[in-house]
Amino acid sequence: MTLNRASVVAGGTYATYTWASHRLMNSGVGRAASMGAVFGGGGLLLPPVLLLTGAPLLASRENFAVSAYMALVPMFLGYLLFGYGLTRVPASTATTAPLVEPAVAAVLAVVIVGERLPALGWVGLGIIAVVLVILVLAPTPSTLDVPSAGQPARVGAVRPPAGGALLTGGYAGAVETGEAGVARHTGRIDDA
Repeated sequence: MTLNRASVVAGGTYATYTWASHRLMNSGVGRAASMGAVFGGGGLLLPPVLLLTGAPLLASRENFAVSAYMALVPMFLGYLLFGYGLTRVPASTATTAPLVEPAVAAVLAVVIVGERLPALGWVGLGIIAVVLVILVLAPTPSTLDVPSAGQPARVGAVRPPAGGALLTGGYAGAVETGEAGVARHTGRIDDA
């Protein structure tokens, strides 16, 4: 498999992992159980890979110690904290925010080590920066001024009239209360 295909597969599996974990947590499964189930499922795929490529990991005590450290500290602790974060932010944010790590590493390599980043690398860093700014500035369901059903309107909020019809900016539709009491616009004009 070429590097490009492997990168696409890696990105796809990471997105699937994040989506599955977030979906389990939103359906009421606990954070630890969700992360354990997803990691356990992924772990079932690793023994064949270890048998085919893992001989150097088991060749010496030092190699094994480094492997154990990498599994326990950066991976286990990192993903434990990642799972904690998934309970507080949307899956799209949790998947995109870690893009900061390689971007910061690339900038530090240029500034501290003197590496040269090609023009395409700088373009990639710019795209990552733009996406992160959009994520930070984009409204989330908790920041919208549409109150949930049965909740009093906040100062300056648009309160839907009886029946739930809402007219904003010339666009009619209905407001429903979804998961966890978050109001969302259905976009159905026939409800107005």
